[in-house]
Amino acid sequence: MSLVRRRRLRRLLVSGVGLAVAAMLWWVWHWQLDAAMREARRHADARLALYTSSLDGALARFAYLPDLLARQPLIQSALGMDNPAVIRRVNRHLARVAADSEAEAIYLMNRRGLTVAASNHATPGSFIGHRYDYRPYFRAALRGDQGEFFAVGSTTGRPGYFVSAPVISGPREAGDRQPVAGALAVKVSLESLQADWRQAGEKVLVSDANGVVILSSRPDWRFRHFGRLDASAREAIRAQRQFNGAALEPLGERLADGSLLIGGEPAGGAVGDPVGERYFITSSPLSTLGWRMHYLVPVRPLYASARDAVLVAAAGCLALLLLGLWLRERQQRLWLREREARIMREANERLESRVASRTRELESAQAELVQAGKLAALGTMAAGIAHELNQPLAGIRTYAASGARLIERGREATAADNFRRIQALSDRLATLIRQLKLFARKGGAREPVDLAARLDFVLELLDDRLTRQGVRLTVERPEGSGGGVWVAGDEVRVEQLLTNLLRNALDALRDVASPQLTVTLAVDEAQVILTVADNGPGIEAEVLEHLFDPFYTTKAVGDGLGLGLFIAFGIVQDLAGRIRAENRPAGEGGGARFHVELPCARQATQRHSNEEAQT
Repeated sequence: MSLVRRRRLRRLLVSGVGLAVAAMLWWVWHWQLDAAMREARRHADARLALYTSSLDGALARFAYLPDLLARQPLIQSALGMDNPAVIRRVNRHLARVAADSEAEAIYLMNRRGLTVAASNHATPGSFIGHRYDYRPYFRAALRGDQGEFFAVGSTTGRPGYFVSAPVISGPREAGDRQPVAGALAVKVSLESLQADWRQAGEKVLVSDANGVVILSSRPDWRFRHFGRLDASAREAIRAQRQFNGAALEPLGERLADGSLLIGGEPAGGAVGDPVGERYFITSSPLSTLGWRMHYLVPVRPLYASARDAVLVAAAGCLALLLLGLWLRERQQRLWLREREARIMREANERLESRVASRTRELESAQAELVQAGKLAALGTMAAGIAHELNQPLAGIRTYAASGARLIERGREATAADNFRRIQALSDRLATLIRQLKLFARKGGAREPVDLAARLDFVLELLDDRLTRQGVRLTVERPEGSGGGVWVAGDEVRVEQLLTNLLRNALDALRDVASPQLTVTLAVDEAQVILTVADNGPGIEAEVLEHLFDPFYTTKAVGDGLGLGLFIAFGIVQDLAGRIRAENRPAGEGGGARFHVELPCARQATQRHSNEEAQT
């Protein structure tokens, strides 16, 4: 297949897949929207039935009350005579009945519609003295029928449901139409019912026979009308003073699909949310005055549900697309990997011959390097042993010369002590030769070592040199260290460490006019701190970086090998300690200072103290 045909086929395949995905998303949108609408309408029907029954029940509670009160002789007597005492009794009676029945007001009117007694007689908004002959419920009562009406109170300004009954003068007789002396009306407030609707968070409203909203869960929707309100209806409402002069503007605009648009800028100029909200309306008739109850279902959540379903479907399609692309990419990677592996195998085969020829050359070079490394290691070991043996030999020479002079002077007992010291130094030389620890291995067995005692021993070895150089020696020990300052190590390496540090300080004090050497021992919680400080010329910055390197020295040729501080550094590392060097500030006399931190041997110290206490 040619490249052009493959590209054309690929474009057709992509277009077909795109159309299929678009059709599927369109179907998902409508399917989810229809399902959401059916569920919303089922919920609306159930809630509408509940609210309808609750409203009918609330109105039915007061349907019997006007006729029952109108039959009472006390009420009838109030219209037949002008007796203030009787009126007061009627007022109190109506107030008790209103409180017990939870009616907002109960009042008695004569044939002219003038209120002569009321339950709210003691309040500022009392109905007594007001005429209500223009109300339909009063006119129905004068005709001998029970009246009912919803209106905004012209006296209180509060809306309510009014139900009335005629008051018959004289005893009632069956079959005869009795003269009507007046009317008794009960006003019922439905505000608590609307408060329950608002608390439930649902959009519920009730419209009268003219389509005017009289009850609503949204206070700003009240006294607005559905659809159109003709002139005759407006004139009747005005004559009955039903809504106390309200403008009766449209609630919203009916759209072609039967939904109601509230807010925004519809043609009718409705009020509400400036963005606008669409509702589907489910209605149910009431048995009162041609009222209808409406349950409004917001359209926006339904569309949001359909949108979410489309997004989920689109995400699924995208995931499938990405999976397909990943599988295709994976297949291409596998093909490239196999191709690269084949190329690598061919390259390896070409290199094998070169590697074989080079191997022999590398083996011979490696043998030469190993031999050179052995020679270098032997040189380092020999230099280290020579450096370490030189110190005890110097002590032997000193004690031997001193012993010879003592024998010449006839002090054989003192000379014998020098010979014992020479024997101890000889044992130390044998131990050094036997161990070769610095170059053969690291670490080793550790035991409690009295650092203070080893310091005294080393200072005794260097006493002759201290005297010859005129060094003023200061040794500071921790308070209460009569039992020793114990560290974990071995005596030979601790002596080596002290000797190297003190000899290095004495070398720095050779050309100093007033040489001073300070050795400080301090005990911390878990370690012993040894400080060796001198007032020599100090250490240059570039020398500090290489101070502990092997064979690095600033001394003249023949004065040293540059291994003393290197050996001291290795000993401190083997004893799990730390060592550092620094220059002293000028305010402290200048010179150099070495800090050595060694771990304490607390258990060994305690054991040593117990042994001394027993002895």
